[in-house]
Amino acid sequence: MRNPTLSGRHTPADCEANYNLRARHPDALALMSDWQRHSASAREALEHVADARFGDTGDERIDIFPAARRDACAVMFIHGGYWQAGDKRDVSFVAPLLVRAGITVAINNYALAPGASLDTMVAQTRKAIHWLHRNAARLGIDANRIYVMGHSAGGHLAAMMLTAHGNENGASAPVRGAIALSGVFDLVPLVETSINRALGLDAANAARLSPARLARHSTAPIYTLVGEGETAGFQMQRTLLGGQWRDVHHLTAVAGRHHYNILDLFREPGNPWLNSIIAVARGESSLGIE
Repeated sequence: MRNPTLSGRHTPADCEANYNLRARHPDALALMSDWQRHSASAREALEHVADARFGDTGDERIDIFPAARRDACAVMFIHGGYWQAGDKRDVSFVAPLLVRAGITVAINNYALAPGASLDTMVAQTRKAIHWLHRNAARLGIDANRIYVMGHSAGGHLAAMMLTAHGNENGASAPVRGAIALSGVFDLVPLVETSINRALGLDAANAARLSPARLARHSTAPIYTLVGEGETAGFQMQRTLLGGQWRDVHHLTAVAGRHHYNILDLFREPGNPWLNSIIAVARGESSLGIE
């Protein structure tokens, strides 16, 4: 299987094989059902604010799981789903161990394709992160220690916050850094795949919305993480981002994990990759950087 690259040396068949993950992982729906079950348990166990409004539309809602201490660092987690599926309530399970580590967790929603464009999703993500910063004091968050983190499509949206697309009223996204798990940073390889049926991207729009093809407008670092079992395309995605931007830190690939079960690390106390994420969010020396 050839790797999709910025030079364009890839075929539609290559890209379909690299990025059609439901076909590659037939257990994906079962895994996501487990996410929902664990997420329901997390919401029952943790004090939280559900569906806080950061905008006027029904999609512009965010859940806040506060840490016990005031002035906590915070992570805003963005769910995946190839920009056309998923919901913030599906990934509440990422919160408990982060909250236990003293990190406030915010999980935002955004509108989905085909009803919404990627431009809308990026704008809503920008709105959410700036809202979180403006409301940090009343939420018990240290406004200077907010990270944005996402999985898959959420990793793309997190990285976009470090470009001009994250700017509001001329100010860069107010984040200390970004963390992208199995992120997509070059969208051009998706244009001729089945994934694009709902997205409706052409090559020009895909390039315009690809962090690996854009200038960086924030000095905040970004940390990337993939599973060892990711496709060659997803392995290449973070290489492409590192080739475009400085201050890209690649955490060691997660042993024995693929695109979906990589998120299990958020339910594993003492997991070394989770410890690395916690260290990054708390401003400590991160572990396991390649």
